[in-house]
Amino acid sequence: MEQTRDAFRSLSRLNRPRYWLVTRGPAWLTVFGLLYVVGGVVLGWRAAYEVLVGLQSPGDTNVPAYAYALGLLGWLLVPAIIGGAAGYLVTRQIDRRRTVDAEDLLAQMRRGAGHLADPPQVRE
Repeated sequence: MEQTRDAFRSLSRLNRPRYWLVTRGPAWLTVFGLLYVVGGVVLGWRAAYEVLVGLQSPGDTNVPAYAYALGLLGWLLVPAIIGGAAGYLVTRQIDRRRTVDAEDLLAQMRRGAGHLADPPQVRE
């Protein structure tokens, strides 16, 4: 019991995306999967997939009300998941290649431009 408690408390050490994936991700994935499975049973697997990714109109299915809900889910959730994953991976690659701190880089650029300090403030 204590090991489970300690493992749960140690999740706060994770960065934001990993923390979200571990704590909130399974619930979202379960709901998403459940809606897709119900859509597969009600609409047919091919129709559920095509409505989810936007290849087929929800109005052209056997149960348009459910298909509209599934289509809305796909329209909102699928791009968010793909965009979030792509953004996270791009940020990781940028951070991995960054060898100079942003403040040091700004100081280098200022020295290269020929001025060492910020311009004086103008008083009105």
